[in-house]
Amino acid sequence: MSLFFVSDLAVLKDVRVTNQDYRVYSCLVSYMNKETGICYPRHATISKAIGMSRTAIYRCIQHLAKLGYVTVKRRSSTNEYYLSQQLKLQEIRKKSIRSNYATSDVPNSTDINKTNNINYNRNRKYNSYQRARYSPPAANHSKTTIEYEGEQYEYIAEFGNYIEYRNKKGNKVAKHKWKDEPIKKFDASFKEAV
Repeated sequence: MSLFFVSDLAVLKDVRVTNQDYRVYSCLVSYMNKETGICYPRHATISKAIGMSRTAIYRCIQHLAKLGYVTVKRRSSTNEYYLSQQLKLQEIRKKSIRSNYATSDVPNSTDINKTNNINYNRNRKYNSYQRARYSPPAANHSKTTIEYEGEQYEYIAEFGNYIEYRNKKGNKVAKHKWKDEPIKKFDASFKEAV
């Protein structure tokens, strides 16, 4: 079971998906194999994890399958759940992480953290208070607004090196934090420039 995962924004914002459906979907995602997009939790396992009855879980899975978020196949003692959209989102997330942390001079670097640097810092003998004293202040973009094509956009979030803004109609744009790049419209479910 995964302790951390990136959830699909399209499922979250779909008005046809109920709260119970989303809880079941999130539970399935937490059991999903990140390479294949398949998981095999039993209804009892899901019930124990999120505190819902087995019949409610069955109804939610059927509803999610009807909406196309989950493909269900019956196996001998359990069901096989294939989460195609979540798998696509995982691949996009992996590419984003790799592009942010890609280096040519470190041959054994990992996707998210550099294990060698962590072990090196753990073994060093110096005061953690002194380290914290020299950390640069973080930028606060939370009250910023921008104007794009004659409309006012307000800050909503940050992802990677971009700041995301939304107007009153719900349209989203993003701009780079420190580069002078033009503002881009983004598809919120995949974080790709349109």
